[in-house]
Amino acid sequence: MHSKLGKNFALKLISVIIAIILWLIAIREQNPEISRSYDNVPVKIVNEDKFKEKGLTLVYDIPSEVSISVKGRTRDLEKIDIEQLEGAIDLSEINEPGEYRLFVDIKGLPSGVTLRRKPEIIVKTDYLVHKDVVVTPDVIVKEAKGYLAFPYRLKPSNTVRVSGPENLIKRIYRATVSLEISDVSSTVEYSLPVLLLDEDGRMIESKYININPRYVIITVPVYPLKVLPVKPNIAGVPNENYEIEGIEVYPQEVTVSGDKSILDKMDSIGTQVMDIEGATADVKQTLKLQKYEGVTIAPSSPNEVEVVVRIREKNIQRSLTINNIEVINVPEDSEVELEPTSAEIVLGGPATIINSVDENSIKAYVDLANISRGEHRLKIMADIPPGTELIEIKPAEVTVNVK
Repeated sequence: MHSKLGKNFALKLISVIIAIILWLIAIREQNPEISRSYDNVPVKIVNEDKFKEKGLTLVYDIPSEVSISVKGRTRDLEKIDIEQLEGAIDLSEINEPGEYRLFVDIKGLPSGVTLRRKPEIIVKTDYLVHKDVVVTPDVIVKEAKGYLAFPYRLKPSNTVRVSGPENLIKRIYRATVSLEISDVSSTVEYSLPVLLLDEDGRMIESKYININPRYVIITVPVYPLKVLPVKPNIAGVPNENYEIEGIEVYPQEVTVSGDKSILDKMDSIGTQVMDIEGATADVKQTLKLQKYEGVTIAPSSPNEVEVVVRIREKNIQRSLTINNIEVINVPEDSEVELEPTSAEIVLGGPATIINSVDENSIKAYVDLANISRGEHRLKIMADIPPGTELIEIKPAEVTVNVK
């Protein structure tokens, strides 16, 4: 009897175990364990403030998204809300510059779902440093005909302060802004982003490089051109016996540029002072052109000119009275009477010669050659010093009575 009961219990137990196994197999077939992949899972950085407090910074931006592979029962996987999936990397454990492989913690997975493999991100860190860099713009401005572009101006400053990873900051050779415009006929102003370049002209970029200011304003003044004659500024006068014959200027004209309202009021451009006081010969000097506020000499014109003041001796006239008019070639055994016996001689010529002449250097006379006895009107003749010119004899004739 007992043997029969024991045998029945064993059969029942085996039946139960088989039933459970069949139930588990059925359940597994209805809710099997599977794997799924999800792309574009956003990643954020945590504890970045603690990281920065150590004087550190990231060198390059980390990926903003990762892909994950998970596993779990079908029904558990169906509970995943993609919008709730989020990755995070923790920077708090990094204490010095270097390259690190950090695991990405994934949040938003429901119970029963696990990662097949935890995603990793490689981050590169460096010390945070800063320095000032001069901005040297690359500017190409082609003016319209009849206009001139002046040197650019930068605002608020021609330097920027850059901060970021030490390795990148050390490579910065210069900062620049780029501007290329043509056919410009008025002043232009642009707000341009500052670019950082290495020694080979390659651009240095990183999210973790800060530029202050990020933009600079570049102003390129463009003004009209005008051609003006040069008017030398001559001071003083030559020696009293000399005078200015002429003034020569090389070049005679220069091109200037400036605000139209200023140029409209200009009809010439002056020079620095040229002193000719007491000059007795030509005076030649190189003179700088006068500076005017708001006016610039065009690059095509010189900033100075050659000026020659031609000096010549004055030609003057002078009257001298000759009290004794001589008589030459008087016939033998004759007496001669003159009326009048004196004459005024007017000489002309260089001042230094004329001023040195006196009555004794002039001979006034009448020639009686071939003159018969009686009364005659004869022309007064004069011998004058070399270098002089006989302008007039007053009276031109005298009455000669030959007895």
